[in-house]
Amino acid sequence: MEIVNIDKSGRIVIPGAMRKKLKLNKCSKLLIADVENDILIIKKINTDELANQLENDFKNIDIDSVVGKVRSDVKEKIREKHPSVFG
Repeated sequence: MEIVNIDKSGRIVIPGAMRKKLKLNKCSKLLIADVENDILIIKKINTDELANQLENDFKNIDIDSVVGKVRSDVKEKIREKHPSVFG
């Protein structure tokens, strides 16, 4: 565990020992999640592996249908919360 600073552009430096241990380089992808109580989680992700896993997990699901349902549900929630906007 180390303490690092954030520069004026919002960048942080991941210490070299951690970069080496995790095999991080300039092409590495990191997922940053805000949990709660000022805790951030930074997780190294492999987008190719993630894409393959999602493809396997959803191979028998109509993704376009799911996306359409989610969009419809979101629009309905917005209408409920802000009825004056939608008349």
